[in-house]
Amino acid sequence: MNATLGRIELALFAVGFAMSGLVLLALLWSGDGAYVDIARANGITSATFIDHATGATVDMGLGPLVQEHHVWSAYVTGGTVDPPAPGRFYTGDEISHMTDVRRVFDGAKLLIPGGFFVMAIRLQRARARSVEALLRLVRDGAIAAGIAVAAVGIVAGLAFEQAFLLFHEAFFPQGNFLFDPATSNLVRLYPDWYWQAITFRIGLSFIALAVAAMVAASAGLRRARSTRLASA
Repeated sequence: MNATLGRIELALFAVGFAMSGLVLLALLWSGDGAYVDIARANGITSATFIDHATGATVDMGLGPLVQEHHVWSAYVTGGTVDPPAPGRFYTGDEISHMTDVRRVFDGAKLLIPGGFFVMAIRLQRARARSVEALLRLVRDGAIAAGIAVAAVGIVAGLAFEQAFLLFHEAFFPQGNFLFDPATSNLVRLYPDWYWQAITFRIGLSFIALAVAAMVAASAGLRRARSTRLASA
């Protein structure tokens, strides 16, 4: 296989690895435990919500905040059919935005089987050449995917607000993601500290996954080479 085809195979495997890995990790970190851990790490024990029906303020401890997160997380990831009812805590615009978030997640979940399919085809083609070719593809593809995600993470870390806004402008061009922090309970439930921490955890987890795949493939490659040399 020439160098150009090899680079294409590597790029496709890395893309498939990133597609499936990042979406799976995003689903994993969307749970209640992650929300609690992130809140505690930021010293958050409560938040003040606005009761839009009466105009009164409601003190929400960490337990109720987690319950609100659970309802939204289940809806966005497809675990429940209906979002919270508008009126008391959430406005129609907030619910409309989260409905759009659910649609994005529905599309993103298709990347999981899509990514696995791309990787499977690449691995099958590499295996047809040799076990060593397969292991090299896994090793180099994991390294490439890890470097790409790390690079994006560094850029996002240096300019998180700009990157966060760019992401929303790209995926929600209708512009229904801009809420007033002074009145939005959705912003109070998911402030900047949550998005920064969850993004960091997804990225770091993916890099750890890529390193694990690279180490395992490298070890397998060494064994395969030793076996081949011993039998030569």
